[in-house]
Amino acid sequence: MIRELVLASVIALSVPMAALAQPAPLPEAMSGRAAYAPFAIMVGKTWRGQGTKDAKAEDIQRWEWAVGGHAIRIVHSVNNGAYAGESLIFRDKDTGNYIFHYFTTGGFHTTGTIRPTGPVAFEMEEAVHGVKGLAALKSTGVLGTDGIYRTRSKVEKDGQWVEVGGFDYREDATAKVVMPAP
Repeated sequence: MIRELVLASVIALSVPMAALAQPAPLPEAMSGRAAYAPFAIMVGKTWRGQGTKDAKAEDIQRWEWAVGGHAIRIVHSVNNGAYAGESLIFRDKDTGNYIFHYFTTGGFHTTGTIRPTGPVAFEMEEAVHGVKGLAALKSTGVLGTDGIYRTRSKVEKDGQWVEVGGFDYREDATAKVVMPAP
């Protein structure tokens, strides 16, 4: 069960991705809220997601400004606090890339990059640290015109990328992120 929650949460934190991998133009601003224009529609909102492969998996995400508007923080919990984590997304001044660090209650963390590919569409690659047998993850998805934010992920197994599902999120101002007790 814990391995499934870990995988579900790694998938859950995968930001929305586009099917096309063409890079979108990046904002010229390198700091402050203007640097995060590709993510702006997500910030300040809470999203309730349901697993695409396991309908019992529910993820609640809250996107908010961090570091005085110079980063984005995403807190989330799976199945009412059975598992939770926090991510910080930051724009690297040297490369212009969006980088992130994801910390979990499961005792592992991930690091990676996020690349905008279109309006509210991104591509993410991440390295997983501390989960035996899970080293890399790629995610795709998009916030659709219907308001549903869809994430889909693949893990690397034996040199092949295998789809593992994702989440379909709807904005829900009443949803609450529940952090498990230490």
